[in-house]
Amino acid sequence: MKETLSIIIIFFTFFVGNSQEREIEKIYSDCYFKAMPENGKEIKKIHKTYEKLLISKGILANNSGKSYYDLFKKVMAEKFVDNKTNFSLIDSINKLNYSDLIHSNIKCTEKIKTLKKYKDSNTFLLEKRMDSIKEDFDSEKVSEIFIKTFDQKDFKIEYYKLRALLVLEMNKSLSVMGIGKPKYSIERIESSLSISFSKENLTYINGEKTSKTALEKIVIDYLSKNKENSLISIKSSRKSLYGEYLKLIENLELIFLNFKNKISTQRFSKQFESLTKNEKDEIEREYSFEIYDKDPE
Repeated sequence: MKETLSIIIIFFTFFVGNSQEREIEKIYSDCYFKAMPENGKEIKKIHKTYEKLLISKGILANNSGKSYYDLFKKVMAEKFVDNKTNFSLIDSINKLNYSDLIHSNIKCTEKIKTLKKYKDSNTFLLEKRMDSIKEDFDSEKVSEIFIKTFDQKDFKIEYYKLRALLVLEMNKSLSVMGIGKPKYSIERIESSLSISFSKENLTYINGEKTSKTALEKIVIDYLSKNKENSLISIKSSRKSLYGEYLKLIENLELIFLNFKNKISTQRFSKQFESLTKNEKDEIEREYSFEIYDKDPE
């Protein structure tokens, strides 16, 4: 989900702009297409081609703002991936010699931010809502904010219809690449060392609060026993601080570095970083250190 969210934020964070009557949005949309040759004639043609295909496959009911908004909500919630069409919107766009203007237009963004009505716009509202969760960032909250900020009136504007289809396309691409899907077998996950990180930013193993010193001993014992089949699975609370969570990851990485140094000293009488490539490969084939990040609770 993190990868999908990153793309969605890139596509939308700087481009939502509408007062109650969508004045700011219309100004941005006009600026966006006018920046292209023939007022964006080619990109509009590509958009309509994909739109008609989606309608023919029943993915879009029609070209209304409501139909686009309903599709956008499903994609944001990761409840829909287009597996019925072979059309690539992004590939078609990237063939145009002004594709950079289609993916982003900083001048138009700067233009709307200078307007008096900007602070009454959804751009400003979205920025405020995103700022409110920056210390407690997770995929569910981001999705809720985007859905709460947009509505079907936004998707009556051609620019936003195009953006919705770009998100759909990216979601499809991520699915094809396998991003967001578990890459470990159920058996390996079940035999992993399971660590919980609470909303109080405390570390638990098997339900018991674990100190930094105890954590190191438990992890090393686990690595020594399971070797190449080792897997550290972490489930964090949505209310835990992201910075503290990163400290836990850094601590685990330091534990493994110390462990590799211990093995390399015993085997080759030198630190791991001083080993030859073949010597490093020998240790890394025998001992695995991978982290499986479960969805936050």
